[in-house]
Amino acid sequence: MLSTSSSIPNPDGSRACSATSGHLDTRTAALEVGHALHDAGGTGCDLLLVFCSYHHTSAVADAVETLRGVLAPKHVIGCTAESILGDDQELDGIAGLSAMCISMPGARLHPFSGTPSAPLPISRPDELVHRVGMTEDTRAILMIADPFSTPITRLLPAMNSLAGEDEPVPILGGMASGASQPGHNRLVLDAQVLDAGVVGIAVSGDVDIEFIVSQGCRPVGEPLVITAAEQNMITGLGGRPARAVLDEVAMEVAREDRSLLQGGMLVGSVLDEYKHRFGRGDFLVRSILGMPKGSDGFLVGEQPTPGQTIQFHVRDAKTAHEDLHLLLDAQQLQDRPFAALLVTCNGRGHRLFGHSGHDLSIVRQRLDAPPVAGFFAAGELGPIGGRNHLHGHTVALTLFRSPSNLRE
Repeated sequence: MLSTSSSIPNPDGSRACSATSGHLDTRTAALEVGHALHDAGGTGCDLLLVFCSYHHTSAVADAVETLRGVLAPKHVIGCTAESILGDDQELDGIAGLSAMCISMPGARLHPFSGTPSAPLPISRPDELVHRVGMTEDTRAILMIADPFSTPITRLLPAMNSLAGEDEPVPILGGMASGASQPGHNRLVLDAQVLDAGVVGIAVSGDVDIEFIVSQGCRPVGEPLVITAAEQNMITGLGGRPARAVLDEVAMEVAREDRSLLQGGMLVGSVLDEYKHRFGRGDFLVRSILGMPKGSDGFLVGEQPTPGQTIQFHVRDAKTAHEDLHLLLDAQQLQDRPFAALLVTCNGRGHRLFGHSGHDLSIVRQRLDAPPVAGFFAAGELGPIGGRNHLHGHTVALTLFRSPSNLRE
């Protein structure tokens, strides 16, 4: 089960090709993908993206060595995941290996990593800029992190501030998935294979990189103001116990459609408190992490503050479908991207839509079938509301185009 895609070279020489194998044997899958990309002209590419399902975890280093030997890429980035996708295949919960060769002649790539023993200098901006390789013409940072060992809620704000508060450089990617305990995910950067930390590539120079962050949730109930909070627990909403308010909203949702509660209730934090009305794209949506016994509150993945506005959300396949189409509508006026990196939540796929291939098929259909590679993440990285965030239940799509001034 091998599939491939390739793009026609642009006038500046930018192009991409991708290949995906469903073979269970890691070496066979890597050879299949490597030779397919070699035959498609991927040899000597600037960047090789590699994503392996968790079935290949023990042999990821061998797979990377094989691909590097066949393709001789300048740089490599990738990870293991619960599921992977590429070309026209979404290998949801089964063995898969997907890779994409990207050639960007006008771009400069700077690889970086942070590990528990050599972490990124979050509290020292000047050092962080140097380590990450950010410059005035940095277009985006591709970044993949291990959720067990990366302080992502501290790292993202630090990186947001590097290029100025008003215009942070887009950080695109996600959290490796598939492992249930520390040390079992794998991150790939060039010849390195890590079991903890974060890896990234700063992309600068003559390449256009755009992004789409599509949420798969819809708000329920009304916006509520946090009136009491303790650390990362919301204990009061509108002057009432937060747990009681949550239960009331859940009962209202159940009366409308009980199936919407199968994914649990979610919390959306308002991104711009100065708005008078809130709608699609105005919330940063995350899961409720727990409800401690004997408490009036519930735990969330950030530190809430009194006065902050939230609204409960539910996962909804219809809303997710409409939102992705709506955001892709705006891309119809632009040239076909020569490559696409698709990172989707591991709670989407068949879990949300009842079948595999939903997000991938829409992206390929609406964007004239560019080469695609990607994975199902334990959290997606991308900008919304002018800031980079860690998301849940979203699609984070990165689109590569040749610079507008070089297009014919």
